[in-house]
Amino acid sequence: MENTQVNYQKRIFTILLLVVIAAIIFLGSDILFPVILAFIFGVLIRPIDAFLQKKWHFPKILSVILTVAIAIVVFAGIIFLLGLQLKDFFSDLPTLEKNMMKVIHDIGDWIAKTFDVSNVKQEKIVKENLMKNRSMFSLESFGTITGALVNFILVPLYLFLFLFYRELLLAFLMKLVPAKSAERMQIVVNDIKVIIRMYILGLLLEIAIVAALTTLGLWIIGVKYALFLGLLVALLNLIPYVGILVANALSCLISLSNNPDIQQSVLGVIAVIGVVQLIDNNILLPRIVGSKVRINALASILCVIVGGSLAGVPGMFLAIPITAIIKVVFDAIPNLEPYGFLLGDELPKKVFWTKKKEVTNKIVKEQIKNPKPDKPETGTGTRQKPKPE
Repeated sequence: MENTQVNYQKRIFTILLLVVIAAIIFLGSDILFPVILAFIFGVLIRPIDAFLQKKWHFPKILSVILTVAIAIVVFAGIIFLLGLQLKDFFSDLPTLEKNMMKVIHDIGDWIAKTFDVSNVKQEKIVKENLMKNRSMFSLESFGTITGALVNFILVPLYLFLFLFYRELLLAFLMKLVPAKSAERMQIVVNDIKVIIRMYILGLLLEIAIVAALTTLGLWIIGVKYALFLGLLVALLNLIPYVGILVANALSCLISLSNNPDIQQSVLGVIAVIGVVQLIDNNILLPRIVGSKVRINALASILCVIVGGSLAGVPGMFLAIPITAIIKVVFDAIPNLEPYGFLLGDELPKKVFWTKKKEVTNKIVKEQIKNPKPDKPETGTGTRQKPKPE
């Protein structure tokens, strides 16, 4: 009885702990996002810091500063290269806008003929929705720009602090567990490091291959801005399941605004992106990214949706690596191991699940075979024999 009560207490405590963690993430998503992003990049570039300290005997403070500076330079270089690729696209924005308005007008005519909704009524509906949400859009855009600028400052700062206080954080983790569990804690931390590094490096390689294949396919069918669309598809592909749908829609609209031929603009783009997705999902993802991060599709979709609701697009980007880290922690804690199994993609070969009828028959047979002794009747109406005098 006591063991059962202890098990129930552990389960209740586990559920409450998960609820508290979810509440902290929900309430503090704006604060946690740059911290988590800096932690992931810190684990990724930690080998550079270790190399500078061990091989070249740099002082710790100088090694950390150089490591963060290298990360900033690489990131700035990628942004600069993307800016060069987007220069031609932005220079043609007036032409694109004119062609896009023609496409929208043609779509409006199709809606009017098909659904019997006049163009005047369509414009009225669009204007009402725009006026209703104008203030909200302006506030959200202002908040997004401000948040991006703040994160641009905070992430390098957190990155420096994580690398500088690395030993302090590791010692804190070791103090959280008893001495007999120290080796298990080290295994968990090492697994998390391996997962983060393999996942991020795999993503970078996947982005390069998907961008190259998409650009080549769009260039072959004669789509303008093939390089820009290839980069766009590769970056949005980082958002599982949702990103590729958005990439398809944007690519079709941009292509359609340059070429009114639907077969080339829409069907051709969808065919190219579809073929690249087949290659990505069946060859690249399992061999490059999925070798260390094994999260099932149901958990991935739910985590991406939750991450998007908590932190927007950045939350969708970070959903899979955070879920992988959580799975490693769950697998290492006996009480949370079932939750780690639920997140993984290892399907059991056979589940021994007994039907209700079979269970009932088994209970009846056990009762017939081992009948319980009848309990003596007690109560106010029972008359006891008097004791002999």
